[in-house]
Amino acid sequence: MTKYTIAEASELTGLSKRALARRIERGQLRATKEDGLRYVDSSDLVEAGLLDPATGRARAWAGHRIRPDEVAKEIVETLVRQSVELHELRRQVRALIEESRHDDVELRTELERARDERQALRRAIEETRRELSRLQVDEPQSGSGT
Repeated sequence: MTKYTIAEASELTGLSKRALARRIERGQLRATKEDGLRYVDSSDLVEAGLLDPATGRARAWAGHRIRPDEVAKEIVETLVRQSVELHELRRQVRALIEESRHDDVELRTELERARDERQALRRAIEETRRELSRLQVDEPQSGSGT
């Protein structure tokens, strides 16, 4: 995003430098200070409703003359856009939840298979140990007979 000095932001938004400074002092608008100048990021101006995110210019109603019909139109457009975005985000969340459930079932199945395999290997090891012990016991007897 672009950074603007207070004077540049004032020209861009149609608000006075003093009005912007007051918003910064009240914490309604973020600003950074560099080399003694305060800068406002364009994303913060958009977030404060002072810039139109689509055009990067001041909203039609941001000047000194406020026309209620223009404000209402922009509010409705913003609400419609946000409603569409919200719907899409909800759809994505539902898809992620479903994918997560599917992955969970697969992981549980794999874990159960691994446990079964581990049990089978333990049984095989125990059986091999018993067989080895039996062979070691049988070996001295077969060696003494020759």
